[in-house]
Amino acid sequence: MFLKSLIRPLCMKRCIKLRTHYRCFHKIDSNVTNDLVSGVSISQVKQILKQRQITSIEGHTCIVIDCPMCDIEKSKRAKIYINKTTGYFMCDKCISKGTWDLLEKLLLLIKSTKSSSTQKEFETLKNIIRIQEDYTLKWNNINKSSQLIANLSSDLYQEVLHKFSLPEISQQDILQLNGIYTATPALLYFPLIAFGSNIVGYKTLSSESGLEQTLPTSDVGGCIIYKQRNTRNDGTAVVVPTIHDLLALASQKAASAIICLPYNLQHLPQQVLPSLEDFKKLILWFGNDDPSWYTARQFAKKLSEKRCSFVRPVDTQPRPKLAADKGYNLKDILTKAYPIWHKSITTFDDLRQDVLCDLQNIDKVQGVKWKRYPTLNRILGGHRRGELTILTGPTGSGKTTFMSEYSLDLAMRGVNTLWGSFEIRNARLAKTMLQQMAGVSLEVNLDRFNTYADAFNKLPVYFMAFHGQQSIKVVMDAVQHATYVHDIAHVIIDNMQFMMGVSEDTKVNRFWKQDKIIEEFRNFATKYNCHVTLVIHPRKEKDDELTNSSIFGSAKASQEADNVLIIQDKRLTNIRGKKYLQITKNRYNGDLGIMLMDFNKDTLSYAEKKKKLEVKKAHSGEEKPKI
Repeated sequence: MFLKSLIRPLCMKRCIKLRTHYRCFHKIDSNVTNDLVSGVSISQVKQILKQRQITSIEGHTCIVIDCPMCDIEKSKRAKIYINKTTGYFMCDKCISKGTWDLLEKLLLLIKSTKSSSTQKEFETLKNIIRIQEDYTLKWNNINKSSQLIANLSSDLYQEVLHKFSLPEISQQDILQLNGIYTATPALLYFPLIAFGSNIVGYKTLSSESGLEQTLPTSDVGGCIIYKQRNTRNDGTAVVVPTIHDLLALASQKAASAIICLPYNLQHLPQQVLPSLEDFKKLILWFGNDDPSWYTARQFAKKLSEKRCSFVRPVDTQPRPKLAADKGYNLKDILTKAYPIWHKSITTFDDLRQDVLCDLQNIDKVQGVKWKRYPTLNRILGGHRRGELTILTGPTGSGKTTFMSEYSLDLAMRGVNTLWGSFEIRNARLAKTMLQQMAGVSLEVNLDRFNTYADAFNKLPVYFMAFHGQQSIKVVMDAVQHATYVHDIAHVIIDNMQFMMGVSEDTKVNRFWKQDKIIEEFRNFATKYNCHVTLVIHPRKEKDDELTNSSIFGSAKASQEADNVLIIQDKRLTNIRGKKYLQITKNRYNGDLGIMLMDFNKDTLSYAEKKKKLEVKKAHSGEEKPKI
């Protein structure tokens, strides 16, 4: 016990310094998050640099200064890029990286007297911020047992193009990507480059599945950049999600510079931003087979909206690979790219294209569909960014269990999700979600636990490490940080009463606090284009049916909400009573209705049962059910 109590603080301290996130549950540590966000502002960073007499240049997303460590080590032209939102820094030469508080301390030590103790502290701090996995060695090992794509024979190269469904691109054009081919298994490797030369990871492309995978699995600091030879670059680059898209543009020589994102449209790490600082204009071309409209806007905020344009997601402008397959001229499509940022919108003419795009993509505008809840798709249309949803119901009615499956369904469809569970531990919540995903009882299937856990670990689900009473400021700092760093699209707060605090205030003051919390999340949902779901206990739990006025507090919650969901439980008051979810407010299309909730104890699931015809098809082999 003594050792345990000694080791834990040391580990926590190290985690705070290195700002690590736990991949097993994607846990957002409250201590880490607050240090990253609280007190870090662009004006504060500039002021401290000015006090230290350090020359800085303000870029699109970063502040650039000379690297103090490289300067000491006599290295030339080494730059440190400081993120203007989070303070996270990276050096383009000595692979130093970390949080603003570490850099601030480092700058202070450099300006201090060179005593032996100061020098020792400086060396210790320098070693901490230079800890990172070396992918150059891994890449060299892959290279030894494989072949460069550019060195393949003509016949084998054509076979590779056919096997991986790649466009007809010359070996000379593909040379600069430094791609590697392995025959067994049939894979293509492409290095992820940071600052033009540092290998920080790689992407693999499988011929069998056609899927791309990225290592490391999160927070990589590089991307794949193609630059057309013998062409003058005006500082413009086209940003695409996949290798296939990059090669399609390169094969038609449609752009002088093309950037392939490391994680498709799932996530844009802040570590990638410094490598893109030199580009004056970015054209985002994400296609129309995903909710790319919202993803483009989300990524543009991180990349700096003023330099971003995007190819509108309409049927005649699919992603580059599909457009090339259909024989479209990719250069012509790029000329129609539309600026994302507007200083002001004053006339319908400014909104005209947005309205047309919404009408042409009505299914996507409705939002992400649920697979387990077709009734919700019919009533709500889908899950949309920028909205506020209120869920309420009697104590013990299954609000948390339902919301865990509700959010799991969306996460399995690619919606980056942040859970703030103040009432139950994260481990218990994760266990519930894992069992709901597996669709079996974990207790009697322990031999398959690692299989299920590995699959769950790949989902874009993050957990805030809060429990019990928390202030709204602390929670909002964590939520805003996670939304920026992890591109969160759905935030769940369970439940809101835990942010109101425990005091001897009057009911009026408690209601005022709740109104303030509702206002904060309403503004956050709109500003960050992120869906927020608040679980709130009802004000009354009598035998009669709950309504919008039953939500605890004033009427502000139901007024501000875009959607109000109420769990009604009639099983204890009626011999034939049912539990059902009632949609009592739907601002998007006005449709209201109910969804029956039949609970499966083995799977902890409220998923709607399949119709008899679907079950018959599944058993006959015509249609295989998917988990």
